[in-house]
Amino acid sequence: MAIADNPSVSVPLVSIVIPTLHRAEALARCLASVRATVLMPHEVICVTVAEDAPAHAVVAAAGVREVRRPGREGFVRAANAGFREAGGEWLLQLNDDCRLLPHSVANAIRFLTAPAHANVGQAAFFHDSPLTRNIFQQIQLDERWFRVCHVRGLCFANFGLVRRDLAERLGHYDERFRMYGADPDFSLKVWHEAKMEVRPCPGALVEHDEATDERAASERAGQHEDNAKLFAKWGF
Repeated sequence: MAIADNPSVSVPLVSIVIPTLHRAEALARCLASVRATVLMPHEVICVTVAEDAPAHAVVAAAGVREVRRPGREGFVRAANAGFREAGGEWLLQLNDDCRLLPHSVANAIRFLTAPAHANVGQAAFFHDSPLTRNIFQQIQLDERWFRVCHVRGLCFANFGLVRRDLAERLGHYDERFRMYGADPDFSLKVWHEAKMEVRPCPGALVEHDEATDERAASERAGQHEDNAKLFAKWGF
């Protein structure tokens, strides 16, 4: 494992973890959105695989941290590898085909630190999902719909901000999942194990391309298996 540190960040307030694989151009756009919108002290941790030379070049050019894994292990293990390296008070995971909208991270931190939200453990970011079912809440911006979903009526975060100490206490993502299921499962742990809430943050928005490339097709093949694990785990 190789790690390159960003010397401009000594004590980050928030750690942003981005697992990536064979999407160098999308990753560059994602990193540009972080650079343009996250103005408080922060660190970005890109989790790459050894074979992905274009991603290594993008990470080096951006001057962010890299956790380089020897091979492809799936999104969940990659994300956890990044979480374990994080030093910020807050954790946020992004996909490599995402872009943050302005002020989203700052708004999510303000949301979670408001006295009225003392029992909210995770702030769910709205994302421009094409889904039309299992919608917990939605807002419209520039003729686009941004949505937060639910699982059996409980709000969950596809992209969510959480305190690092809470995430560590809950064990981060459950590695019995490979790609799908880990994010709703983590939110369910916030609800049921931490006895806290997951709530949408209206000022936190993410553009998500949901790429339809070869990698996405291979990952989608395991969606049914991961969903079955989720339903079995929580008795749905």
